[in-house]
Amino acid sequence: MSKFGILTKLNFLQDIASALVAWVNPAIVHNLEKYYALKKVHYLSAIEDISGDYLEFGVFTGSSFCHSLRCCKNLLKLNPELDKTKFYGFDSFAGFGELSEEDEHPFYKDENFATSLKAVEKRAAGAAGGLGWRLVPGFFSESLKAGAENLGISRARIIFIDSDTYASANDALTFCIPITQQGTYVVLDDFFSYRGSKKAGVARAFDEFLENGGFEARPVLNYGNGGAVYVISEIKN
Repeated sequence: MSKFGILTKLNFLQDIASALVAWVNPAIVHNLEKYYALKKVHYLSAIEDISGDYLEFGVFTGSSFCHSLRCCKNLLKLNPELDKTKFYGFDSFAGFGELSEEDEHPFYKDENFATSLKAVEKRAAGAAGGLGWRLVPGFFSESLKAGAENLGISRARIIFIDSDTYASANDALTFCIPITQQGTYVVLDDFFSYRGSKKAGVARAFDEFLENGGFEARPVLNYGNGGAVYVISEIKN
């Protein structure tokens, strides 16, 4: 008998398992793994007692934003100080707008990512409980101009970049440089887009963020269809 057991001989079971995995929409698998990744960073930042706010860039329908609110609420018994966290969500709520040639991508189209601000506000209100939150509409090139301080943000506990393109990720991460601290977790949802190039997309923006901010980062985990999580381990400047 094979040392792998009799189950390896039952091809019909292998076929059923394969068919189920092939049938599930990859976006569903990605979102489930993303939810686990966000839960982990909320937990890790809670046990490390990292203060600061949650910033999400690219809110879309609000699923991840609401999930983070729920994760934080469920960790209050572990660390009551988490109730001071304020949640900020940034999105145009109108898709990508006009993309530069370097940001063009076959999937990143307005028709795939336009959403409703009012609908997201309703979802967030239902998920937040007593936690403070705010949605900031507008394209990042305009909505982030005032800087973090003018929005009442002094430190970031978790930064979630889900805005897909280099231009938007660069705007978001540049905005975050003054509020990033040792222990800030940075979640990058589309880190391996643009055929894996480090000279495009979120990967390029993150490399420039580290260089311009004088940060060093350590990888924490990968998830889904190209997501990655890092923690800021050192600030050199």
